[in-house]
Amino acid sequence: MIHDVAVLGGGIAGAAAALRLAQGGVRPIWIALDRQDAFKPGEHLSAAAIPLLKRLGSDAMLRSEVHRHAHSTYSAWGSDLLIERNAIVQLEGPPTVLDRLAFEAALSAQAIAAGADRMDHDVIDFRIADGLWQIETAAGQVQTPFVFDATGRKAMVASKFARRFQADKLQCQYALFALSGETAPRPVTLIEAQEHGWWYMSVLADQRVVVNYYSDADLPGFGNAELEANAQLTTAIGAYLSDYGYSMCGTPKRIATNSSWIAPSIGAGWVAIGDAAAAFDPLSSHGMTTALWTAIEAADAFVAQDRNRMLAYAESVAKGVEDYLIAQQAVYRRETRWPGSPFWQRRTERAEQVTDAAV
Repeated sequence: MIHDVAVLGGGIAGAAAALRLAQGGVRPIWIALDRQDAFKPGEHLSAAAIPLLKRLGSDAMLRSEVHRHAHSTYSAWGSDLLIERNAIVQLEGPPTVLDRLAFEAALSAQAIAAGADRMDHDVIDFRIADGLWQIETAAGQVQTPFVFDATGRKAMVASKFARRFQADKLQCQYALFALSGETAPRPVTLIEAQEHGWWYMSVLADQRVVVNYYSDADLPGFGNAELEANAQLTTAIGAYLSDYGYSMCGTPKRIATNSSWIAPSIGAGWVAIGDAAAAFDPLSSHGMTTALWTAIEAADAFVAQDRNRMLAYAESVAKGVEDYLIAQQAVYRRETRWPGSPFWQRRTERAEQVTDAAV
């Protein structure tokens, strides 16, 4: 059987693309191994994503008690002083701190209910012959003339046919912390810059805390097992963890969070979406919004069989990357306390070198 279109990869981009294609009357074969068995970082959903969720008919899922509104975010960036950004002054409304696994599971269930045919397998291999993709899985071969690449930063398909650019080597060490005291924690998000990187902490709806540390993979750092001890040494985040009696409750892990993109983000018989198209620094809070937008726009162009619309999609992705690189540099330049730190030097000097490559 030859399928009209295949979506490769799970996550928000894959689920949103599968859902949008099904809503447009195209039943996609969606190949994605279900990995809903462990905590997944990346829980800060910008309010800019709400109109996109409304287009999918998915905005009601944000009302689940497993998520919370992020009314207060504090950052020590550029000085030791904690500055509050309160959602009450944001016209678009507050961001949402998600239970990421629950959110993705709900979006996936909606896509399947709409008609997406999910294969719970990884892609083993693929090739294209006579205008058809031959996609190998443990359950057999899938044939299709068109592929949505939602395989994250590795961009399984897109990276074989287009150039992949990388602006930095940012990585994240992260772990969950559990409350051991009896006092209910104040639900906040904290961001704290340090000499060799920056820290992020956010309280989830179930009162657990996620703590992330961001630095470059090639710079001297500390092992995952030392994450808790180093978190306790920070000023604001360390005080919060200590005041409420938080201690690490899961195994620390490490993932790539570098800024990277594919150019162009479309090709003969394929389109890249989500992190496969453009993956941004978590400081931007653009990741999940970009995943939703790219999935919707690319799916709508495919359903309409409109080549000009698909070309416009690729141009928008390239322009978005260019704008992001400029904005990223502006944010990092606000931190001037460690002029001799390689981490901060790279982010204030590199943007001019990579902006031209965005297109």
